Amino acid sequence: MDCIGEFYYLNGRIHSIGEEVPALSGEVSFYEVIRTRNGIPLFFDEHMKRLSNGIATRYDPDHDIAERVAAGFDALVSRESFTEMNVRVTVTFIGREYSLHICFIPSFYPTEKMMRDGVRLILFRAERDDPGVKIENNRLRMTVDSELQSRQAYEALLVNREGLITEGSRSNVFFITEEDLLVTPPDSMVLSGITREKVICLCRTEGIRLMFRSVAETDLPGFRSLFITGTSPMVLSVQSVEKHHFEVACPVTEKLRLLYEQLVLDSISSYKMRNRKD
Repeated sequence: MDCIGEFYYLNGRIHSIGEEVPALSGEVSFYEVIRTRNGIPLFFDEHMKRLSNGIATRYDPDHDIAERVAAGFDALVSRESFTEMNVRVTVTFIGREYSLHICFIPSFYPTEKMMRDGVRLILFRAERDDPGVKIENNRLRMTVDSELQSRQAYEALLVNREGLITEGSRSNVFFITEEDLLVTPPDSMVLSGITREKVICLCRTEGIRLMFRSVAETDLPGFRSLFITGTSPMVLSVQSVEKHHFEVACPVTEKLRLLYEQLVLDSISSYKMRNRKD
């Protein structure tokens, strides 16, 4: 696992990156990638809820997992913090016991140019075995990363065996029609990201029309615009998917991007307030 910085957390202790420790191994690993700003995790409660729900699909959940992660995160940040960086929380099971590993990981955020001009996407034929649960799939990750690098694209949209676009390899996708109707795949087809859930809530509170339906690869030319959501991209406009080009300066996308940024600021304030009370 690629960690950056000088330290990481493992099962109650802070270790130096170069320190000899047993390799992480087990039956299955569940994970969350959480964006941080100045040592504060964004949407921490939401990430912990998704982590616990994923674990509960296969194991008896540990009701103290969120507290353990918070303690580990705080211990790590007390030794090392970054202005803005992603943290990876990995829970690896061996029988009924689990290991908890937390570290900062290499993080790539969109540049100002990408935010202004949009990003290039490609299509990649693959589907997750269990799209609703965030489980390690290193083979898919490595294959997609290699394709992205060779084709100089920002992200890949996964296409299933029926020719339907489900989600990005590490993001979710929203399509926009000429009538400003947002279309996103049904929950059953995707690993619903925290950012996606927040955007859906914003659509409802702001009166932005939203439809959940499958989008085929052949439907792409019929959309005016699209954007992806995720921990690193947040709300990011798409310039093109393969040979299809889209409007980048879409008012709906920009409105959601600004509203989401306000939710980020609210999350930071909420975390600070809770820590003061504790």
